[in-house]
Amino acid sequence: MLEINTKLTEKTADKLAYIQTQTQEEINQILELAIDNYYQKIKGKQKTSLELLEESGLIGCISAEPDLSTNYKSVIGEGLESKYDHC
Repeated sequence: MLEINTKLTEKTADKLAYIQTQTQEEINQILELAIDNYYQKIKGKQKTSLELLEESGLIGCISAEPDLSTNYKSVIGEGLESKYDHC
């Protein structure tokens, strides 16, 4: 358990008192809920690797054989041969 000692502005203290009056909850419960909500809000903004790749436009940006991941060396080799055969 973490013990926190902090000072609140009068405005924030008034808000906390209002919340406590309306909910009849202890201050530690109110703070736990507030921290939980803030945590979820921040965590929800973080994007997954897949979301970042989708936004970058890299996913699906080329047309290729469905088995390219297993035969990419031969495909690249053929492409280079055709490119440099014409030179």
